[in-house]
Amino acid sequence: MNKLKGISPERVFYYFEELSKIPRCSYDEKNISDYIKSVGEKLGLETIQDDILNIIIRKPATSGYENSEGVILQGHMDMVCEKESNSNHDFNKDPIKLEIDGDYIHADKTTLGADNGIALAMGLAIMEDKTLEHPNLELLVTTSEETAMEGALGLSENILRGTRLLNIDSEEEGILTVGSAGGELIEVIIPIDYEEISNYEEIQIEVKGLMGGHSGMEIDKPRGNSNKILNLILKEVKGFLDIKLISISGGSKDNAIPRESIAKIGVKSQDLSKFNNKIEEIKKRVIDENISIEPDIQIDIIKKASVEKTVKDNIFNDLIFLLEVIPTGIFTRLRENKDIVESSSNLAIINTGKDNISIQISTRSSSENILIKLRNKIVEEINKTTAQYNISNGYPEWEYNPESKLRDIALNLYKSMFKKEMESTVIHAGLECGVFAKKYPNLDIISFGPNIYDVHTPQERLSISSTERTYEYLIELLKVLK
Repeated sequence: MNKLKGISPERVFYYFEELSKIPRCSYDEKNISDYIKSVGEKLGLETIQDDILNIIIRKPATSGYENSEGVILQGHMDMVCEKESNSNHDFNKDPIKLEIDGDYIHADKTTLGADNGIALAMGLAIMEDKTLEHPNLELLVTTSEETAMEGALGLSENILRGTRLLNIDSEEEGILTVGSAGGELIEVIIPIDYEEISNYEEIQIEVKGLMGGHSGMEIDKPRGNSNKILNLILKEVKGFLDIKLISISGGSKDNAIPRESIAKIGVKSQDLSKFNNKIEEIKKRVIDENISIEPDIQIDIIKKASVEKTVKDNIFNDLIFLLEVIPTGIFTRLRENKDIVESSSNLAIINTGKDNISIQISTRSSSENILIKLRNKIVEEINKTTAQYNISNGYPEWEYNPESKLRDIALNLYKSMFKKEMESTVIHAGLECGVFAKKYPNLDIISFGPNIYDVHTPQERLSISSTERTYEYLIELLKVLK
């Protein structure tokens, strides 16, 4: 059943629905890459699939545009795969179940994948449409953007021919993005030692129901971090009871603000009554402190069986210390414009493995110097414990270019079409534009897109009317880039 049939622009939403049928979590992109390749080949266009599954489809210029500078349409094929705790969706094999609610398309208890499936859908619709006027076109679709931009970073430095790049990976209509943050991932490793215990009962503490969100675009919004909230509870309980840590986990993606976290602890059998009385008081206070920004917050306390082995106290102490002192949220704002976030960190993931507890912190900044300052602050705290760390998945910032003909044309066209100004801005999220600007220094780059809300969460939704307007704008922009 094609739920999006008849919605305009029809070919854009046709391709969006086809893309939604193919699982495409980061690092599981072979099938989606092969599909995009097959579309290009069926259209009779030059189609390249490189060793890391990036796709380039080339479409010749239409009459009168043969001598115009080439244009690159760009998006990424992977999506953040998040779902509600009560969803049975299997991202390895199940298609995204699309739903329509008025002007919005959303998924059934999962992320939608409009980030960045809508760019692919627009690109493929343009590649097949023989009625459009445009310069030489290249549709560049990259892999693993949502993790560490491996596709963009691994792209050959001499494969692109165009000199103007339109990135369709922004999520607010009427906003022209002209710069973005760089970032890196700090992974903290706390080696685990265990001890044998007796007369302890296992208790599970779960924080859930938080909104979450994109750790770049939503980091300045009032959102709770489930890892931080859980740690507050653990610290308070540990302050009045001899509790032991069994395991802890929270968050699932380094670029998503964590929505759910779980700790399993050991409580002495004779202390259960005291624990039960106190935990209800703590629950109520924590919920009251957060409910204004997280109206659906839940804290569940579940009693399990007895436990015989737990993490040693010094490890537990180091964990609580680190989760308390590692910053999450805004670190600095731009001095020139306090409304724009300059740097931030996201205490994204905690996981208990066989031999260690790992903590992943995603850091971002539009200034390399501030990013280093933030990194040093975090490392300074790590060095106060037994933990180790490593830094990976770095990607460059996209610096604002004060002279951009492409930007000027795009802004003037928007005003002409919609009778209002288009805002240009530098965003705090990371975009592949920074990578392309480093690889191809002469590229003129802009980024835009339709309204997409609550990206990287199961509440993600795409505006149909905004998509129609954005596609109309894209087609006209190609027409005026003569």
